[in-house]
Amino acid sequence: MVNRNVIKKLSDIELEKYIKPDSRSVADAVQYAYEILKERGRNFTPDESEEIEALVNKKREAEFAEENSWDEGATTDENAIELYKNSAILFFSLFFGVIFGAILQTLNFVKIKDIKGAVASLLFAIGFTVLQIFIIDYIGGNYMDISDSSFYIRLFLSGVGAVGLALIRQLMFPKDLQYRARSTVAAAVISVLILVAIFIIYTTG
Repeated sequence: MVNRNVIKKLSDIELEKYIKPDSRSVADAVQYAYEILKERGRNFTPDESEEIEALVNKKREAEFAEENSWDEGATTDENAIELYKNSAILFFSLFFGVIFGAILQTLNFVKIKDIKGAVASLLFAIGFTVLQIFIIDYIGGNYMDISDSSFYIRLFLSGVGAVGLALIRQLMFPKDLQYRARSTVAAAVISVLILVAIFIIYTTG
């Protein structure tokens, strides 16, 4: 995180280096240098201002892409279609269950009107969840007591399921589609409520 007050202590000559086309500074530093120079009375021509703003936008896009390297196609463009990020699907798959991550992926496919991708994601998750339950029951019933390590076994299997969802996405999702991140707050709340309900039914049933 760049501190504006630190940038403000620099001389005009030093600030000028921040806004050059070959500047290696991060987007915020370039933006602050530009704003501070204007505050100090530096007059920029329309062309200069346009070039600096383009430089800042280019750096922001590059920084965003680096921070979201796993989320291929993610962008900050407000006009882009709104979808759940790949990292969000991975998180839900690992910590809530593959079926929950698959639902997010299914909604993404539905949003882009790819019914085949939606069906493939959902069917895979249902089949994998059934297989996961069978594997855990089989191991626990025939080989060892997994009560102390069940969390890690479930996490490992969920990771395998997440890889399966990623393969479906890789094969069926449009490679050149740009999208912006959709909020997962509502999905997370619903997922927690569903898991709590399942837990209550399991413990009281």
